[in-house]
Amino acid sequence: MVQAHKPQEAHKPQERTSKRDGAPFLGLSGWLLTLLVAALLYVGWINSEERIWTPEQGIGYALGIIGGSMMLLLLLYSMRKRVKWMRRMLSVKFWFQLHMLFGVMGPTLVVLHSNFQLGSLNGRVALFSMLLVAGSGVIGRYIYSRIHCGLYGKKQVFSRMQTDFSVLIEQQAGLLAAVPDARERLQQFALRVSNLPAGVVSSFIRWLSSRWQAYRLYRRLERELLAALKVTAGERQWSRHKVRANVKQMRTFLHEHRVATIRVLELRFYERLFSLWHLLHLPLFIMMLITGVIHIYAVHAY
Repeated sequence: MVQAHKPQEAHKPQERTSKRDGAPFLGLSGWLLTLLVAALLYVGWINSEERIWTPEQGIGYALGIIGGSMMLLLLLYSMRKRVKWMRRMLSVKFWFQLHMLFGVMGPTLVVLHSNFQLGSLNGRVALFSMLLVAGSGVIGRYIYSRIHCGLYGKKQVFSRMQTDFSVLIEQQAGLLAAVPDARERLQQFALRVSNLPAGVVSSFIRWLSSRWQAYRLYRRLERELLAALKVTAGERQWSRHKVRANVKQMRTFLHEHRVATIRVLELRFYERLFSLWHLLHLPLFIMMLITGVIHIYAVHAY
């Protein structure tokens, strides 16, 4: 039986820090940068047949130098984290924003430099290597956004999520008492999503299965709690207003608990995916540097 108590505002799990907090190019600046890149590529494309510039000289040559230099300067962000004396130079946020800007504008200028022509074999290899690294960077940025709130560490995020579980359940102890083992089922599911397997493939399979289990678990609990609320409302002759308030509170609680579990589930999965991405991105970046050096040497030597 549901304990009679005044419906209270359910605890709201701490939301992910705004994507604009420490995450560059996701607000107005992101739209402006996207429009700038799109405009540059469009102008370059419609004028590619006119050969207003060529990769060998003038503006086209300068675009290649500037774009290639930006790609090389992407190393500054990694150096800032690893070289001790560089840690005192500006903030991590600044270097990260610069890394993102160069990672977008560098490939754009190199594509303009090529005038949308593949050219020689070494030029094609260098171009496709750069585009591969740029695409990998976009994927990495997406994964990064799934496991970080702004620039805060993921351990801090996980501890807040664990707190969400316990606070939500404690605040609704009276409600959960109406259904036998409801509290235990929620706690067991929260424990399951907090302990994903170590492997990327196995954690992905667990991620998929847990999403389906979450759907079934919360729908079943909603039906059971709703039935218990109706029984209690009839026995205690609750007004319609009080019934609606309790039903709303119950659904709000289940929604917030489900959101919290899904966030933990995503955090654990994307952590493993981000580790794998790191292993693949570095070799791609080194390959881009090598092919770029070969291309520059071949252009000037022959």
